[in-house]
Amino acid sequence: MNTIRISGIVILIVGIIMNRFLNNDGIDFVSGLLIGLGIGTIITGQISTKYNHKKC
Repeated sequence: MNTIRISGIVILIVGIIMNRFLNNDGIDFVSGLLIGLGIGTIITGQISTKYNHKKC
């Protein structure tokens, strides 16, 4: 398991803990973002920062 997937699992767990124990609309939004980011990094296993711009 690479470090990106491990950090995705950690982000997912933090999002779930925030969703369970903190009751606030802003915190619910942030925990939803963290859960989505965690699931995305677990599935893909990479963080893409490259932008392919084709010149015409």
